[in-house]
Amino acid sequence: MQELNGKVAVVTGGGSGIGRAMALAFADEGMDIAIGDIESGPAEAVAEEVRAKGRRAIAVTCDVTDIASVRALAARTKAELGGAHVVCNNAGVVANNPSAQMSDTDWSWVLGVDLEGVVNGIQAFLPGLVEQGDGHVVNTSSIAGLIPLAAPGIISYTAAKYGVVGITETLHGELEGMGVGASVLCPGLVNTRIGESGRNRPDADAVPPPPPPPTELPPDFEPPSNQGGVPIEPEVVAQQVVEAVKGNDLYILTHPETRGAVEARFAAIMEAYDRAEA
Repeated sequence: MQELNGKVAVVTGGGSGIGRAMALAFADEGMDIAIGDIESGPAEAVAEEVRAKGRRAIAVTCDVTDIASVRALAARTKAELGGAHVVCNNAGVVANNPSAQMSDTDWSWVLGVDLEGVVNGIQAFLPGLVEQGDGHVVNTSSIAGLIPLAAPGIISYTAAKYGVVGITETLHGELEGMGVGASVLCPGLVNTRIGESGRNRPDADAVPPPPPPPTELPPDFEPPSNQGGVPIEPEVVAQQVVEAVKGNDLYILTHPETRGAVEARFAAIMEAYDRAEA
């Protein structure tokens, strides 16, 4: 989709973080924006930012774990903005419990938002994109969808993000030649509030808040390549997303310093093939 001006982008999880940055970046390209978020106040605030740029925007309270809610977002987008062209399935959460302490609700909540939320976005919007022969899907995964991060407590997040990568790779190949593209966003560390996402889980009152993140990094900080790299701002990520949509790029990678860890993972897979052939 080389021409974005005058078209419509939908962003779930659009009330903050990467979602907000994507909404504003697409607005700068001349797009109208539908913002879906489980928090109505932040969604409306971002919609106002879009309108201040001279573009139309709607804010829709949306629970991506509920297919009816996502279909309602699609219906509102068509009724008020004329339809969708770029669909960003971006809403994401993380539960920080170690694997042995991960509860049933930890697993169901994270998989429901991070994996099923992407599936629901595809179900609600893809038929319309295919019918019009013009569109692009951006699914937000993580560097954790390509390598297992060296951090305890994100096993459910990793499972979901690996799934999002596979879903998008399949879509990219299936949709080739149909006028619809697909990209998977695999960012490393980004300055967002995902560590506070437990505020929106159904059983939030029963879950202790996570410890606050450090306010700044020490000057000599050098993160291992398998921990997501150095934190960057959401606006940097959003601009890469815009360019990937224009170029129909399958993978969107934000942190070059994680390359070695990805190469090591695939080298280990190749070594396993070598053993099988021996």
